[in-house]
Amino acid sequence: MKRIALLSILVTIFFAPLSMASEAGKRLDHFFLSVQSLQADFTQVVTDDRGETIREAAGTFTLLRPGRFRWDYTSPNEQSIISDGQYLWIYDVELAQVTVKKLTDALGASPIMLLAEPRSMNEDFILIESRGSGDLAWVELAPKMKDTDFTRVEVGLDKQTVREMHLKDQFGQKTKIRFEKVQVNQPVSQAQFHFEIPAGVDVIGLESGFPN
Repeated sequence: MKRIALLSILVTIFFAPLSMASEAGKRLDHFFLSVQSLQADFTQVVTDDRGETIREAAGTFTLLRPGRFRWDYTSPNEQSIISDGQYLWIYDVELAQVTVKKLTDALGASPIMLLAEPRSMNEDFILIESRGSGDLAWVELAPKMKDTDFTRVEVGLDKQTVREMHLKDQFGQKTKIRFEKVQVNQPVSQAQFHFEIPAGVDVIGLESGFPN
């Protein structure tokens, strides 16, 4: 599922420092070292290799270190992707279906190690270049992981936080994510990351028993 591959890349970027002397690298390191919680609205646009829009989505994103995050898609379909630090819950409202996996199984060992034992992003990415554009400083990275769907990642940061991300896949498609109404280090309840299985939905995964 490409959305999970995307999430794996985002987890790496949101939880790992990057040792780099450029302005973009310094801003990304500052984000990693100073941001404990983040709340934002997001828009997500996917374009094909000709630059034509093929998919759009929007919703809200919440991050709480260590290891907790949730993406709530509000359009075009309602879907929530929630990490409580141990499990990843994917709830599709239209399909009335919940998929639950251990977080390490869902996202892969390399990115998830960052949640428990942070290490430099340089271990997972190769720096291509860094640049400035308007109010944002950009860093471009190539994943070292051979099995990822994405071949290039661009991260745009203001002086406080990540504001934009562009991810290019092996077919030339580009996913652009923009964060708006960003709130950094504001109180976030851990209860937001506890998922209650709605009545009447199908549940897939963890056949041996579900977490409480």
